[in-house]
Amino acid sequence: MQRIKLFKGLETEVEALEQQINAWAESEGVNILQATGTIATQSYNPAAKEGGSLQGNVAAASDVLITILYEKE
Repeated sequence: MQRIKLFKGLETEVEALEQQINAWAESEGVNILQATGTIATQSYNPAAKEGGSLQGNVAAASDVLITILYEKE
């Protein structure tokens, strides 16, 4: 039977998210059939000065959502 599992992290911590997914798959003994990812659009800091740099206007790192389609072995 196929199942899904969701993992959420931050764009600045993608490597940690990869390690978390791999550790989960190994510990659960699952066969990953497909992995898809979505990154949230960056939110802008309304308090930032107008005409400032893009980096200065970004409020925080975007969320990353990974959907894993798997089967249990």
